[in-house]
Amino acid sequence: MVITSPHITLDELLARNLNRANFDALAQHIYDSYSTVDRTHNRIKQMQADLDEAAGDQKRDLAEKLGVLQFAMGRWRDAIDLLKTVGARKNAAHFLGRAYLELGEEEQALGFLKQGRAGEQDIQSDMLIIEALCRLRQEEEAEKLLAAYHGLEDEPADLHYARGRVAEAWGRYGEAIQHYETALEKDPEHPRSLFRLALNCDLNGEDQKAMILYRQCVNLHPTFVGALINLGILCEDYGQYEEAIDCYKRVLAIEPRHEQAQMYLKDAEASLTMYIDTGKSRRMRKMEEIFKIPVDNFELSARSRDCLERMDIKTVGGLTKISRDDLLNVENFGNTSMSEIESLLARYDLKIGKETEDGTPLDESGAAQAPDRALQIPVQELQLSTRALACMEKLGITTLGELLEHTGKQLIKCPNFGKASLKKLQSRLAELGLSLKDE
Repeated sequence: MVITSPHITLDELLARNLNRANFDALAQHIYDSYSTVDRTHNRIKQMQADLDEAAGDQKRDLAEKLGVLQFAMGRWRDAIDLLKTVGARKNAAHFLGRAYLELGEEEQALGFLKQGRAGEQDIQSDMLIIEALCRLRQEEEAEKLLAAYHGLEDEPADLHYARGRVAEAWGRYGEAIQHYETALEKDPEHPRSLFRLALNCDLNGEDQKAMILYRQCVNLHPTFVGALINLGILCEDYGQYEEAIDCYKRVLAIEPRHEQAQMYLKDAEASLTMYIDTGKSRRMRKMEEIFKIPVDNFELSARSRDCLERMDIKTVGGLTKISRDDLLNVENFGNTSMSEIESLLARYDLKIGKETEDGTPLDESGAAQAPDRALQIPVQELQLSTRALACMEKLGITTLGELLEHTGKQLIKCPNFGKASLKKLQSRLAELGLSLKDE
């Protein structure tokens, strides 16, 4: 990383041509403090006004300089609009390619990055070209370009990153991770290595490690949009909606037309304010504890206790599964014993033969099972994230019964439904004594 003098001003930087050689110094100055960011915003406004008044080479020079400055601020689309007017210039083409790459427009990026190459070997441009080729699934061409840098005496972080990117494109994920880690040893703030390492952790279900790496990545400048989006998704999965909202708003501050961020922001804001009635599930857990109470805990007459023992009724739940007629048919069990049992159940608002207050039947131990009525419970009552509920909607799952007909593998194939979402869903079902369909 280039270290700048603490006394250099933005005007001094802008008095020069803005190019790759001084770009790191520019970015470091801009993000030195809140005040330097604010001054840069004001300077951009002034330069935009000057651009409207300029003409000829002066206008073109100012457009290029303003385009690079917008790129440094992370305003990719604004940078493109300016730099396209001088796209024939190598320096402008280089930053155009980088801006298109940040926006995921690889075909456009590839053309401008190639156009902006400087000299026989331009490692910075070529590593970015390799990135674009890998995204376009042109692994062989990427590997061929990478081979041209074999045997360098001092290998920069960019080269180790590119090796990791090619290895990952071929499916050699372990090797890719090693290269990304080596790149970070060379440059602990290498944004692309942080992002790919975080992404691999994310895909492997190492959510906490992924979130740490994404947070490191999003604190770098210019801001890495992909890291903000992915961090936002993970935060939602873990119920950290305020951080997720902040991530999406930061994306939209950079790219106001970012459709994915717009959609995710609405989802996260809805999750933050959504009221979910969890009363039914709380009542169910409470009743399950009541159903497990042994009848021996109560002061029953010897006749009643003897009758229950002969019928193998050991818990309060067992009493709710048998009918009045069944009890009265037991020898020596009369109306007095019946009144005694009814009085016991009345303490818990239960009746003989009435399984639970909401109709949920019991198993042998008195634990609640999933009857037809319970299977009609809307999936919204499971307290899932908005993203998980969106997955249910895509799959046409509206009730608990429909959900239980799916396997974990089927759910995880749904876009943005990751391992963290699956774990949370399985945990909620386990609380109800239920589980997804076996694989």
